This record gives sequence, C-alpha cells and structure tokens, in this order.
Amino acid sequence: MRSSSARKHRQGAEVDFKLIKQRFNKLNRARLARVSADLRPRQRDFLELLPLLFHVNHPILPGYVSKSTPVGLPSYQPGRETLAAARRLSKSFSWKKRAYRRFDIHGLYLMGSTGTIAYSDKSDFDIWVVHDSDLDGEQIAELQARATAIEEWAASMEVTATLFLVDARQFRRGDHGHLSSESSGSALHYLLLEEFYRTSVLLAGRYPLWWLVPPDQEANYDAFVADIKRKRYIHSREHIDFGGLAEIRAEEFYGATLWLLYKGINSPYKSILKILLMEAYASEYPQIDLLGLRFKQAVYDGEVDIDALDPYLMMMDKVDEYLLQYNQDKRRDLVRRSFYFKVGERLSEDKTSSRNGWRRELMSELVRRWGWTTGQLQRLDSREEWKISSVLEERKALIREFTGSYRFLSLFARSRAEQTNLISQTDLNVLGRKLYAAFERKAGKIDIVYKGITADLHETHLSFHQLFSDTGQEYWMVYSGVVNREEMYSATPMKRGYSLVEIVAWCYFNKIIDRHTVLALYADDSDLTEKELYLLVENMTRLFPDEVLESSSIRDMRQPARIAAVATFINVGLDPFSAQTRKGKHISSSRTDALKYGGRRENLTLSIDQIIVTSWNEVLTFKFQGVEGLLDCIQRYLKWPAVEKGGRLPAINAFSFSSYRGTSIARRIETLFTEIISTFYSGAWPEGIRYVLGIEWEYYVLSMKDGALQHERAGNIDNLYRYLSRPLERFRPLIFDSETLTDNVLPLIYRNNREGDVQCFFEVHNQTSEVDVYVLDERGSLCRQRRPFYDTAGLVRHFREYFESIGERMACSMQADAGFREVLFYRIDRGPGGQREIHQYGENNLINPGSYIKLQVMVDRRDDEPGFTLFCGEREFSSLEYGRDLYRQVARHVLSLRQSGEDYPIYITDLDLSSTLIDSGSESVQTIHYLHYKKIIEERLLEEIRRGEKGRA
Repeated sequence: MRSSSARKHRQGAEVDFKLIKQRFNKLNRARLARVSADLRPRQRDFLELLPLLFHVNHPILPGYVSKSTPVGLPSYQPGRETLAAARRLSKSFSWKKRAYRRFDIHGLYLMGSTGTIAYSDKSDFDIWVVHDSDLDGEQIAELQARATAIEEWAASMEVTATLFLVDARQFRRGDHGHLSSESSGSALHYLLLEEFYRTSVLLAGRYPLWWLVPPDQEANYDAFVADIKRKRYIHSREHIDFGGLAEIRAEEFYGATLWLLYKGINSPYKSILKILLMEAYASEYPQIDLLGLRFKQAVYDGEVDIDALDPYLMMMDKVDEYLLQYNQDKRRDLVRRSFYFKVGERLSEDKTSSRNGWRRELMSELVRRWGWTTGQLQRLDSREEWKISSVLEERKALIREFTGSYRFLSLFARSRAEQTNLISQTDLNVLGRKLYAAFERKAGKIDIVYKGITADLHETHLSFHQLFSDTGQEYWMVYSGVVNREEMYSATPMKRGYSLVEIVAWCYFNKIIDRHTVLALYADDSDLTEKELYLLVENMTRLFPDEVLESSSIRDMRQPARIAAVATFINVGLDPFSAQTRKGKHISSSRTDALKYGGRRENLTLSIDQIIVTSWNEVLTFKFQGVEGLLDCIQRYLKWPAVEKGGRLPAINAFSFSSYRGTSIARRIETLFTEIISTFYSGAWPEGIRYVLGIEWEYYVLSMKDGALQHERAGNIDNLYRYLSRPLERFRPLIFDSETLTDNVLPLIYRNNREGDVQCFFEVHNQTSEVDVYVLDERGSLCRQRRPFYDTAGLVRHFREYFESIGERMACSMQADAGFREVLFYRIDRGPGGQREIHQYGENNLINPGSYIKLQVMVDRRDDEPGFTLFCGEREFSSLEYGRDLYRQVARHVLSLRQSGEDYPIYITDLDLSSTLIDSGSESVQTIHYLHYKKIIEERLLEEIRRGEKGRA
C-alpha cells in the first residue's frame, strides 16, 4: 500500500517523520522477530542480554571490567525475557532501575545475514557498539576490554560474535580503525555504510538519522539534515548520524574488491555475490542505483512486505539483472549456485515441518523462476559428497570469477579514480599478501582446493604410480580407488607431479588421504615401499594438524611470512645401500657420519623433500638432491625469518624410512640444521661468522652476506688450509660442524681463537722430530707450517722476536686498524684418552732457549715480482745479485756456520714487507701477509739446506 508521503520532497519541505520512523521501526521489529525465530537458545540468550551488558556495570554479569566502564543505552528497559536470561546466568542478579545523567552507548546494531534468507546456523554475529564521541582514550580502552570479554563469554556458549566499537563522528570522517579478520579497515567507507543501512537491525538505542532523509534528498544529505535540525523537527538525543550515501568514489571499489576477495578465500560463495554487486555498481557509475537507496525508497513508498525488502534477495535480484543485461549465462549460473549454497536450504529433501518455512518457500520460488530441475538440486545438495573432479571444476569457476572481477574493478578504479590512496598502504599490503598467499601459483605450492566448497574429499583407497617420461624424467600419478597398471591408462588421475612427497602432501592437505586410507603402490624402479608411504602420511598427520591452516591472522599478514610448521623427509624411495640391501647385507663402519660414511666417505643424503606451512597459510614443498641440494636446502631454510624477533627458526623435523640407517641419517641432518641455526641466530658476529662443513672429500664454508646465507666450496683438506690462510677485512670467527674434522686440530684451535691477538699453537711429533706450527692472526687468518723440531724455547723465542719486529712495522703503517694486542703461545698435547688438549705457555716455561740462526728479510716489488734481500749476521744476500741462486747461496752460508757439527735451526726474526706487495684484495695490512712470506722463504731455505747436506754427505 502506498502513502501520500511518497511524493517528491524539496529541501526543508514537510516530511511525516513520525510515519517514516514507524515504518522503519515496524520493519526492524519484524526482522528482530525473524532473528529470534532463527536462533538456538544460547544465541537467543546472548542477544537478549547484550543490551543489558552495555546498560549496567554489574560484577556478576559477563563483560564487567570496572565501575567506571562507560555504560547506558538511551530508551532501554530490559523486558521479562531479558531479566529471566540474566537470572539463568546468575540467580542473585536483581534489576534496579536508575536514572542516567548521560548515555555513553548510543546504539547496538546487528549486521549481516541474521534475520534474512541467507542466515544459517553457521552465521556469526557482527555487532556495532556505537559510543559517545566524547569518550576519552582510557574510557574507550575499558569499553574495548568489555567488548572483548563479551566476545569470549559468547565463545564459551558456542556463539561466534564480533563486536566493533564505532564512533559515529570518526566514521563520518572515514576513520574505521585498523584492518582485522572481521573489519575492513580503510578498504571501505561508503560501500560499508550502504551495506549497513540496508542490512542492520537496531537492537537497542538510537535509530540512524539516515532513515529520515528522503531518497530524493540523498545528494543534499548534509544540507537537509542541517535544515531539519535547525527547525527542530528532530531531537539530537534520538538519532545517530553516520552520514549519507550521496557519493561513492571510484577508488573505493578497488579496496572493496580486495576485501571481498580476502573474505572469499574461506567463504567464496558469499563473496562472489558481493563482488558481483560491486561490479554491477561500477557498471552504473556515476549514476549508481544503490540497493541501500532502493531499500529506503521502498520504505518511503509504503512497502511493508519483509520478504520484498530482504537485503540478500534484493542483492541477488540486482546481480541477476546485471548479468542478464550482458548475457553472461555462465556467471549467472555460478552466482545462483552461490546464493543457493549461502541460503543452505536443501530443496531436494522433503522437509514439511521447518521452523524456517518462509526461507524455504522463498528459495523454492526463486528456483522455480530459474528453471532448475530436480537433478540439478540433487547434485547441489550432495555438495559435501562431491569428488575431487567436481571440486576442481567448481574451484576453477570461482577463481575465474574472482580474477575476472578483480581485473575489471581494479581497472575501473584506476581509470576513474581521482586518487588511489583511499585505502591505506598498510591495509593494501595486508590484503595483497593474503590474496597472494591464497591464489598465486608457484612451483611446489599446494593448492588447497576444497575450502569453502566441501568439507570432505576423503578417499578410502588410493593408488600411486611411478612413471618415466620419454626423456627419463621420473614423475608420479595418484588415482582414486585401486587402479592397477593395466587400468591406469583408461582412468583419470587425481593429480600428477614430479615429486611423490608433493602429491602425498596435496592429498593430505586437501583431506583426501588420512591414516585410514588404503594405499596401493606401483613403483618397480624405486626403493619405495608401502610402509614408507604410510609413514609419510602418519608423520604429516602428526606434524600438520588441521589447526595449522586455520591459525593465520591479520597480525601475521602484517609481517613477512614465517615458518609455522615443517617436515623434512630424506631419501624418499631411495636406499643409499640398495645394492647391499637386495643381497641382505648391511655395511658397518667406524665412520658413521651420514655425510661421509665409511672408507669411501659417501654422502648418504641423496634427496631431501621439505614441506613448509607458512604463517600466511601457504603450503610449500621443496625437493633437493645431492650435495648441492643439501647446501641449497640449508640456504633456503635460513632465508626464512625467525618466528619472533630475537628467536630462532624451528627444528626441521627430519625423517628417513628408506634404509636401515634411516634414523641416524635423519638425526644427522636435523642436528646439522640445528647447529647452523644456532650459529647464525646466536646474535654474535651474524655477518662475520663462518661455518665449516665436510661432505664426502670436500669442505664448504657457510657465511652470511647481506642477511642471506651463502656457501663457498673450499675443496679438499689442503685447499681448506689455503682457504683459511686468506687475508680478512675483519675478524671472522670460524665454527666447525660437530662431525667435521673430528681427528684434526683445526676445530680445537679455532674454538680458542681470540680477536685482536696473534696465537701460536705448536704440536710436536717426537717420532719424526717435526713440529706443526699453527698461527692464527688478529683477524683469524691461519698460517700452517711443518718444520724440523729442535727445542720449544727457541721456537717460541724466535716467534716472539719476529712478532715484536713486525708489530712495530705494522704500528707505523699509518693504518688505524693494523696491528695486534699481544702474542700468545700454546702447546698441543694428547690427553689420557688420546684426545688433543691445549696448554698455554707461560713466561717461566721458556727459559734457556737453544741457539738458532737469525735472518732478517726485506721484500719489495721489482718488475712486478717480489725482490728479496736477506741478512744473515753481517752478510747480505740479494736477489739482484744472485737471482734464482739466492736461496742456495744463503744455504751454503748457513752450512758453513755449522762446521762445528751442531744442527741448529734457522729462523726469520724480522721481515720488512713493502706495501705494494700487500694482497690487492685486502683493505689493510695484517699479520698473515708477513707470515705468508716468512713461510715461503723458510721453506725454500730449508729445502736448499737439506739438498746441501745431502751433497756434503
């Protein structure tokens, strides 16, 4: 029935505000009645009590924070049902009416699908708590604490409710607070307000002023409101002003689309409808036929049919009209399916007695209009029983719709928008990351295909087949049921891929496989067994419970993706001892390190398959093979940020089931990762520290550069010594893997390395009368030299003399960072158990040094080659005079000094090194430069002396 108030209104003209309020209130009461009829008892109690909880501060009621927490709802008086619900909560509760000097809470509004055709038992409650704009920060904090406590109380009753504090004044300015999993933040404003006006239900408090602004005055909203306020047609204590819908800016469509895509990850059918509504709006821009204004016009026209004003039916009609206009039948089919799933009434099932009969009748009428058959309804109603092929087809259609609408709306926003910064950069980043994590395709990423479509894809039987391409590339296929080799070619695989672990992970994360699934394996050219296959599934089940993919939050999306859960499977389908295993033999060795096993020093880690679930809810798989694969795996793993600032990466959870040494192989790799993580996350020297790892016959040095782990192949043991002798720009500690060089002195001396000091270590070999000298300079560079041993005191004395002289030269080099603090001497002995031990020499250990011949050396660059001048006593020997015969001439002189028959050493005790000979790759001189030439000259002299001694013999 239409009213005379449907006439056009001019600004300031008389409007029957009382009549309009009556209509909106009548509609609101009808919706509240439907809300109440829809609810379970606990939900009903929650909504009954909610206004009371914001009206009084009572310590026995849920949500109590303090006596000073803002309270008071205007025009609120709890009814009998409310008081009964309060007494069910606490028998001692008693209601006392009181007068309020002010009302801190202006209104409570229920948003969303509640009370509409789209409501279901799974729908949650979104509630706006509109508070006084003059509350201070402390009061708002207490109010937020109350809202949070009420949410927690609701959750304890299995009611999902999200309460949003809303300041109407800030809202009008476009300030909606921070983005969260339930709040769109800066992504929406007018579009959010438009949805609020047509879907909200007033639970208690003041009505929206928007009700009283005629549809034809929407463009003059502010002026019209100012006019009726000035003329006192309305009282400021009766309404809340959220603003009008005069204009929706083009750029808002971009933020709206991102937000709806974000929500669509878990609820695709609900989001599809809303995204297409945005598309329909954009197609009408700038003269948009907003549903909110359609709704208001209908009320002003006297429409009283609650079904005709159902916001979801209105939205469905609008979208259907839009798609029909452009002849997009496939999209219409998808949006109709989406609406049908959202409503949730199974029309193929006979339900004669339903408390929601009105909902079923409305949906049945729609289906009749659409011309759906019984077969179509039966297929849709069996969605929870859909197999993977149907789910994949549906997901493809949904993603196609998402991406198509996104392109259309983002292009529209960019081409029409006056500015692009309506949505904040922070919110844009969060939404973009979530969409990237959900929809971006990349190698090794597991697509979660079932979410929002079906909850159960479980298969009782699965068959896994190993195959090879024409080029010999291995790949795998998995089939539903028991499918043998002959049947395989006529059947359609569920999934194919190059990695077995990736395929099993795809089945597991899409809930196709579990511990009870019967598995059939067809892999003749593999060491894989059905037992290993079952163990893969069992450990995925243990390490990746359902909660892992449900734990992502907006807070997580504000940070770089981190590792939430991880599993590492080593040698899947590969037995390092396969030849021996087939013969029933086991190889045993005292060399048990899985990276250099036995006398052949074999690497038993043939392959690594890693599954990582990120804090962004991505599931990623990686496959690595061989030595380089292991190093690549380590580097990639350490690229992930720590779980929290100052924390460390989680353990890799390693498993290996393919051989009798599988457990020890897995333990070795897990320990290796733990050591490396501990080394580089220790906080000390993160950029300077180096880590030495031995694999097979070679050694690799791991280090950080620009925040990323890198590795360098040093080579065999001799090349490792050369690597460690390189000059360094600064002190760089060296850590050895716990299983690397366990029978070598290097890990021991580097554990005792001290920055800024020169450290000399002597290990005497009495059987050969030789001594190994290891010198670590002030930056950790190593000089190693083996030479004849005469006496310890003379050895130490000459080194002390040598370092004193070069120390003075370095101090005078005019380089601020050149030089060292002190020189320390150590001897290396064998302990009772045969293990090496280090003992530092004190001054009193070095009395009565033996005799030795002292050499002074000057080294300069001559014709791009080093030129040498040696002084032995008063004699001078120069490469200018003797050329290549220099060392032989010095050796003759030394032998002549030994005429008495005494055999005493010759040491360089002073060396002057030209700056032109300093390694061009070094920024400054360091002790290793001097040690390098000392070692070369002494070794050449020793060689000539031995040759001369043989000649004399």
